[in-house]
Amino acid sequence: MGIQGFTKFIEDNRHLFTDCQLCNTRVVIDGNNLCYRLYFDNGLDVKHGGEYEQFSDLIKLFFNNLRTCHVEPYVIYDGAYESNDHKFVTTLDRSKRRILLSETIARDGPGHLLPALASATFKQVVSSQGVRCAQCDYEADREVVMLANSWNCPVISVDSDFFIFNIRAGYIPLNHLYWRSVCKGKTGDQESDAGSQDKGPYLRAQVYTVDNFCSSFDGLQVEMLPLLGTLLGNDYLPVTLFLPFYSQIKLPKGDNVFFSRRYARAYGVISWLQERESLEDALHRVLNVFKKSEREDYKMMIQSSMVVYTFFESYLPDYFASGSLLCRLLTHDGYPLPEWVLQNIRQGAMPTMCLNALANHRVFLHTQIEDLSQPSANTCSLPIRVAIYNILLSHDESKALQESPTSPKKSPQHTKEFCVQEYDRMGKDLKKTILRPEYESTRYGCLPNLAGVLALCKEDRKTLLLEVLGVKLEDISQIPPCLQFTIAVLCYWIRHANPKVSHLHLYCLLLCFIRHDILSCQDSLPTELLPEPIVSTSQQGKKGKHIWTPPKSWIPRTVSAFFDKFQKGSKTRSFDLEGVHGFAQFQSCMQYTTYLNKVLCLPFPPPDLAGLFSGIFTHELYKEMTNKSDVLGWVMLGLGKTSQVAEEFYRLQTVVRQVVSEECFAARQQSKTARKKQKRRESSAASSSGYGEGSSSSSSVENEDLKGYEASVDVVASCSLENKFAGLMSLDCDN
Repeated sequence: MGIQGFTKFIEDNRHLFTDCQLCNTRVVIDGNNLCYRLYFDNGLDVKHGGEYEQFSDLIKLFFNNLRTCHVEPYVIYDGAYESNDHKFVTTLDRSKRRILLSETIARDGPGHLLPALASATFKQVVSSQGVRCAQCDYEADREVVMLANSWNCPVISVDSDFFIFNIRAGYIPLNHLYWRSVCKGKTGDQESDAGSQDKGPYLRAQVYTVDNFCSSFDGLQVEMLPLLGTLLGNDYLPVTLFLPFYSQIKLPKGDNVFFSRRYARAYGVISWLQERESLEDALHRVLNVFKKSEREDYKMMIQSSMVVYTFFESYLPDYFASGSLLCRLLTHDGYPLPEWVLQNIRQGAMPTMCLNALANHRVFLHTQIEDLSQPSANTCSLPIRVAIYNILLSHDESKALQESPTSPKKSPQHTKEFCVQEYDRMGKDLKKTILRPEYESTRYGCLPNLAGVLALCKEDRKTLLLEVLGVKLEDISQIPPCLQFTIAVLCYWIRHANPKVSHLHLYCLLLCFIRHDILSCQDSLPTELLPEPIVSTSQQGKKGKHIWTPPKSWIPRTVSAFFDKFQKGSKTRSFDLEGVHGFAQFQSCMQYTTYLNKVLCLPFPPPDLAGLFSGIFTHELYKEMTNKSDVLGWVMLGLGKTSQVAEEFYRLQTVVRQVVSEECFAARQQSKTARKKQKRRESSAASSSGYGEGSSSSSSVENEDLKGYEASVDVVASCSLENKFAGLMSLDCDN
């Protein structure tokens, strides 16, 4: 939600804020807005697909600093769209704008487009930090206000609607919370050291209250604020609807270019409301500017908009107090949800997309930075979403059959009713597709409905998810448990990508996984468990000192140097939209398979989304690989050939290429540099290095002889077998 131009109006009137020291209190946080602002206010990458690990670090820092100041955060997430469709036009318009924004960002233009896995990453990290959170039935704004007022604590968000809500303890916009710097205050006589006492840590902040706002504009009543928010234009009613009203009131004229039309409207409406005796009088005068035949319709629309700023009974205080699962959310046909689903909703574990499919049978898919001349990146994940819809919608179907068991199962009315409207990109336009779930699993027949999910044992649910992906459990059984889910998604992605992805995409993602797993296995060893010191040759003979310097991040220096080269974006490498589009398809597959995993009650442990993908790393690596004639050999050389890191990479790519046929990969077009190197290599009489460097055909890059590598990396130990902690370098650990 948001009131057009109102945030700028408030910001330019700084006297509306009061300085405060945030400590020793609860705060209620608008989770969706915090996710968005933490990502974009800190300059994280968007163009290349997202930087989730850096995002994770920011989230942890934010909540750690709150807790340092004894601030107890409660994060509240949005639920499904309201079933009355009041915001449908707004949502539709925003989805269309995101498509054009994708093209703008890809061309180095300005804009904010949240990466595909950012929201799921935010929720996962927040939960891992032990922060209490809840998901609303529908939009969260009113729930946030009701919860904050029940506890008499402030709200943290970035939403101009909160300037209208009457929040007793006030509203702190995120840009008025200086959360990066924890302060240590003093009480008592500041000029006397003897009289000062340690108050404890706090965060500097500036708080806004509607009482302060109204007192700054003499005569303005608090009850007028919902009408003010409506007349200025919000997500429910556009400001253009009230142009006849604006033509009847006096608007101030500014003396400079910074005094915009929105400023004039805000000042003009506030001044007009100051002169009104009551809300009823103001509403009556607004309606009088419209034709008599239209007034009743306008009255209903205005009142529907104003009601979003009023209070109602919230179930969240009881949920946090006693775990109550009272819920207003029903399915599209009005049926209640199973208890385990309600529990997941309240815990923030049920994706919003699933709630919209359940309650509205309508879903807006996420637009990424992708090639708009190609099919949507979400096309390849369609079978996964169909499986999700089948499980969700069959709940209504089973309830309907229980109530009317003699009715035909496939009547025309039934077929029309049990479907989902999907809105996704087609070219540069937004297209609606009607999906009627008919997905069947070869083992179970029809997929289970929501009530029947828990009737299946965990292994059956795991098998079911893998069948949707077209992967068998034995195919991934030799992979570390922490990577089985991810590799299964990887295999599905390669098979369904449209356009096809190349081996380069596969290698980049595997290296991204390995890089994260190595880093997460390092850095955690306590000092007393360091390896035995070794004698430095440069220090030998100097009083027999033993000098040991740990390699960077506990990775062999050569491997660390290999990874570090691709950590930052290169100004010399051009942006590769083809490569980014392939990775966007992977993120779509991962996003919706993660949702399917949640709908099936987590048969697989959720992947660590924060370390799953790095847009800059994969893009820079992909661009470098396009200049190599023997990509696999170059990667193995960079990883140390016989090191455990190289062994793990080779083993993973072997598993994937055994599951996925070579026909699923796109033929690779080598760069000019790679073709020149290949030509020189073909003319050379030197023997091959054993890692494909002497390959005589450019197609060998895509169809390397796997057997030629097996002897080189089979059962190699790159650590001391006598040091039990050196084995931690192995990537077989479950993170």
